[in-house]
Amino acid sequence: MAPHGPDVSPGVAGRRFLATATVVATLLGILGDARWFAASGAFGVAWWGWDFLWDSVVGPIGGWFAADLSVDDTIRLLEDHLAADAVPRHVQIESALRLAEIYRLSRHDPLRAEAVLARVRARWPDAPELAQRQPPAVGKK
Repeated sequence: MAPHGPDVSPGVAGRRFLATATVVATLLGILGDARWFAASGAFGVAWWGWDFLWDSVVGPIGGWFAADLSVDDTIRLLEDHLAADAVPRHVQIESALRLAEIYRLSRHDPLRAEAVLARVRARWPDAPELAQRQPPAVGKK
C-alpha cells in the first residue's frame, strides 16, 4: 500500500512539532496560567535550536552521506583542482593522476589522459609522483 501525501522529512516534522507546541503554550498562557509563557519560551528556544542544528549540522552531514557523485561530477571537481592556483601542489598532482585514470579507464580516452599528465608535468617537472607515470606509447603496437 502506497503512503498518502508527500514524504515529510525529519527536519520538517521537528519544526512542525515545536512550532505547534510554542503556539499552543502561548495560547494557554494567554487564556490561563502564566507559567505556560515560560513553556512557550522554552519551546521557542528548542525550535530555534532545532532549526540551527538541522540547517548547520545534521542537514550538511546527511547531504554528505547521501551524495551521489557521478563520473562527470568527479571530472569537474578534479578539473577545478587543476585550474585553481590556491590548491596545493600535492592536491593538483593527485588530482591529475586520478583524472588521467578516469579518462583512460572510464572514458577510454588515453590522449586526453596524457594531455592532463603533460599539463601537470609542464607545471612541476620535478614531481616524483609524475616520474613514475611514463607516457604510454599511443598508436604503437
